[in-house]
Amino acid sequence: MRTSLKLIVVGLFALLTILAIGIVNGRPMAVFSAQTADPPDTATQAAFAAAGCSGCHTIPGIPNAVGQVGPNLTNIGNAAADRVAGQDAEAYIRESLLNPNAIIAPVCPNGDCPANVMLPNIGDRLSGQEIDLIVGHLLTLTGEGVTSAPAYELVPIDIERPSEASLTPFAEPPKTYEDAQVLLGKYLFFDSRLSGDANVSCASCHQPDNAFTDGMALSDGYTGMGYFRNTPTLYNMVYNEEAVYWDGRLDATDLPTTVRDHITEAHFMAMDGRLMVERIKQVPEYVQLFQDALGSNPSFGGILNSLTAYVHSLNTAVTPYDLYTAGDDTALSEEAAAGLTLFEASCASCHSGPTLSDGNFYVSGVPENGDIWADPMRHITFRRFFRQLGVPNYRNLTEDVGHYAVTKADGDWGAFRTAPLREVAHTPPYMHNGTFATLDEVVAFYNDGLDLGLTAEEMSQLVAFLNSVSSSELPAVEATDQPAYQLRTLGDNR
Repeated sequence: MRTSLKLIVVGLFALLTILAIGIVNGRPMAVFSAQTADPPDTATQAAFAAAGCSGCHTIPGIPNAVGQVGPNLTNIGNAAADRVAGQDAEAYIRESLLNPNAIIAPVCPNGDCPANVMLPNIGDRLSGQEIDLIVGHLLTLTGEGVTSAPAYELVPIDIERPSEASLTPFAEPPKTYEDAQVLLGKYLFFDSRLSGDANVSCASCHQPDNAFTDGMALSDGYTGMGYFRNTPTLYNMVYNEEAVYWDGRLDATDLPTTVRDHITEAHFMAMDGRLMVERIKQVPEYVQLFQDALGSNPSFGGILNSLTAYVHSLNTAVTPYDLYTAGDDTALSEEAAAGLTLFEASCASCHSGPTLSDGNFYVSGVPENGDIWADPMRHITFRRFFRQLGVPNYRNLTEDVGHYAVTKADGDWGAFRTAPLREVAHTPPYMHNGTFATLDEVVAFYNDGLDLGLTAEEMSQLVAFLNSVSSSELPAVEATDQPAYQLRTLGDNR
């Protein structure tokens, strides 16, 4: 019994070490490595990051791969050839990835290597190409040409407001934030270590190149899961005073709570807040940024508030529609101006206010997206989600119940929040489940469903108007590099 308990404790310690260390993607700003070698190409580095090898192993050439839990892989290209009779180095390394508990390495930095420590589903999380890249790099590690790395060097981050948060917006924002906190929020936004497996960042689903959506009908959600709703844009969130999420389950005036929900929810980023804070504390650049922005050490609340500051600063500029309503009769084309007249007659009762949304919930009869039930992982997430919200008979649902999950009122069955229309031309596909690929399809759906009786020409005019409430071009957003961990000796953080 004591032996079993010891193995469980060792296993949990190793797993927590993996989670606490995290994985670094991209070029680190401050590099620390126990061993150095020529780094492989970015695809190979990304494959190691996806696998999570850096948390436990020392791997020359891989940024931040200085783990002290699993075997040191500095000479694995040679050592693997002699581990199992009749199995060459390549076969041994590949088997170790695909069936990690079948072969236990003889020596780890702290003694004998315990069993059942390496995550059993690593092979399932990787593509065949990623496995080939990892195996290929490990085969090159023969202990030759490996040297000690220089001491850790902090590279201070200059405080400068991100350009995408510096636009003159279409209206005065109700909230503004200091440059240092917006910059800190941006670094956190692009940092995958805010997720449980250190593989998903806020920018994974809210991609700047896709107007802070992911450009897909249904979001992927957390690694290996699959989500069942469309990713909305983050632009102009500061003007939203109603509810967030398609079903309205959280209050838009408390965006930090929404950020917390994204970070801690199993189907989004699946992160434990305490582990997240410990990860951030091990990055000296973050310690510096927190002092500059908030005058304090990294904290859970500070992370939530700084991410909010960045998101609330993503506000878009004046559009042709704004110029036209301000008195510039030349700002809209003749077709778009005709579309505005149609919009005011047929659409403005719901699409009103600064973002062209009243924030209310309506049953519009949008068709279900069959991919939710065709994909087992999405279907599982769907069931778990509605069970968690207490929806009766959740196992037998064949449609998204929308706002009903929040209110349990029969009239809200299938009701969803009115989508904001600003920058709508940049955010396809459309609706809560991404059912419609184009604005033409959306207009045709409402024309049929509401029996508006619009002609083909009038529908084209309405689409022209919808394009006029979007910027001709959105600002370019340069992703930040993840600042690197500083490996420390046990007890240094007292």
